[in-house]
Amino acid sequence: MTISTAAALLASAVVACTAAPTPAPSPPSKAQPEPSPTTTAGDSGIDETIVRVRIERLTRDAATAGFETTVMDVLTDPRGWRRAGFMFVSDDHARYQIVLGEGRQVDRLCRPYDTRERFSCQNGPAVALNAERWRTATSTWPAGLEAYRVMLVNHEVGHLLHLHHPQPQCPGRGLPAPVMAQQSTTLGGCQPNPWPLQWEVHLASRRAESLAPPARHDPADHRPSPPPVRGG
Repeated sequence: MTISTAAALLASAVVACTAAPTPAPSPPSKAQPEPSPTTTAGDSGIDETIVRVRIERLTRDAATAGFETTVMDVLTDPRGWRRAGFMFVSDDHARYQIVLGEGRQVDRLCRPYDTRERFSCQNGPAVALNAERWRTATSTWPAGLEAYRVMLVNHEVGHLLHLHHPQPQCPGRGLPAPVMAQQSTTLGGCQPNPWPLQWEVHLASRRAESLAPPARHDPADHRPSPPPVRGG
């Protein structure tokens, strides 16, 4: 064996002894799921979206006691937005919140909307309900306080689901008012109605836009509208 051949064999042996095995590739990291909302396919054919909400009562008088229970009862009632596939779950750490407060508290939560310390609003992820309205309803509402509270929750949560005030507010004299109509101000000839109508449920079920539309610098959507003008 020549010297050059021996050197070549020795180099091969060193390489064979020191070569490390190729490590297996790491599995791809999994994306963390969004805590809310979560959408799944429902048995009814409508996508079910789980929306976690934080319910807060900023005022502690006896007339507002039970607010949290009433809100969850409305949100989980099969006559409400649940028909559109929205499943609301109470969660103290949720992004979306439903708050009951006095006029000034609601006004701060609703900025840049001008609630005049009387109205309620949806502003981004927050639904802010006026405590005085919760206690007494309004003089133009004829259907009792319990029904008013149901309407108020469904109306403002409807804004959270990206629904707007309909035009006209009343589709015809004697018909049930859309829940998204401004029934706190005027019924315009319609009958008071605390629950979403079928066409409103259909609009919400389409998921055409994301939840919690951002605040706009035009507060007109939450100011009282004049009665609809009827054509001759």
